[in-house]
Amino acid sequence: MGPIIAATDLSPRSDIALHRAAQIARATGAPLQIVHILDDEMPAAVLNDQAEVLDHSLRTIVAAMDDVASLSPQIDVEVGHVARLLPKIATDRGASLIVLGSHRGRGLADLFGSPTLSRVMGAVGVPILVAVTEPVMPWKKAIVGWDFSPAAEAAARLAVSLAPDVTLSLLHAWADPGLAGPYAFEMGGVASGQTMQQLKGSLEEASKALGHAPDVDGIPHDALVGNPAEVILRQARAERPDVLVIGRHARSGIVRVLMGDTAARAALHAPCDVLIAPPD
Repeated sequence: MGPIIAATDLSPRSDIALHRAAQIARATGAPLQIVHILDDEMPAAVLNDQAEVLDHSLRTIVAAMDDVASLSPQIDVEVGHVARLLPKIATDRGASLIVLGSHRGRGLADLFGSPTLSRVMGAVGVPILVAVTEPVMPWKKAIVGWDFSPAAEAAARLAVSLAPDVTLSLLHAWADPGLAGPYAFEMGGVASGQTMQQLKGSLEEASKALGHAPDVDGIPHDALVGNPAEVILRQARAERPDVLVIGRHARSGIVRVLMGDTAARAALHAPCDVLIAPPD
């Protein structure tokens, strides 16, 4: 298994990411690497001074975390733009997972430019974990956003590989493809009884095929009507899983505007960790 890269901005939310990354690294035997990326839009002299100070600060922070320090992680301060440099670091080092702290949205500013997290997600080719909650223990309960795609299956299997004792449940959100207009996918539409019956039948087959179930009935599963991001966030708030598991799709342009980027929205707003597998 390639290294787990925990990217930190030295904030408390990034401390959560370091602890979760350490927990997964210890469970999987993967090496842990910790990276802070210093924005390169500063004079060179200032960058050099800042890099030295931040390197010392990061090493001090890590040394105070027994669970992290005991793994003897590689620690680096790099200079560049995080949305461009982090994907390159992940590729060059053969990373198996990137762990980030939660980056909450910035209101109206997000309408005119994606936050850093969304840009990183669009560029990186390895799974991303957004760590939101204190990692008191390994994940025990996961909701998988299930759309019958290879990416969703890969995401579910990834969750099991990172936390073998996790219990999965599959959740499919159905939105009427015939709806039009700017709010169509927010509304979701109305599904006929026949449509829901077919969906639940397909979900039952998928739950058995996935092969991570305590009994012959397969993994718990459900199909609900609505925008995928809204459905999965609503269920997360209601069921309080340890992690949401989502396969990300390569959507862009008007399709992304109308349908929304489920993975990005979940990562920005979920009350729990979010594990995202890249496009297949």
